[in-house]
Amino acid sequence: MTFDPHASRVNVLLRLLGVIFFILGASLSYLTYAEAAQGNIVHEITPIFYLVSGILIVSGLFAVTVRYR
Repeated sequence: MTFDPHASRVNVLLRLLGVIFFILGASLSYLTYAEAAQGNIVHEITPIFYLVSGILIVSGLFAVTVRYR
């Protein structure tokens, strides 16, 4: 196995983007839950926010585990 600096940089960038997406998704999910509990958000739109946060979390986890070759 040889060291490839380009692949190493791409792997680090993918993992960093994965962590950022995961944090954004988790914070969006938490803030949606907090606002819905207080009644400050329209109840019809909360499933859309949960869907978007779920997509961000799943894509973040996927980006953290994927490996560029």
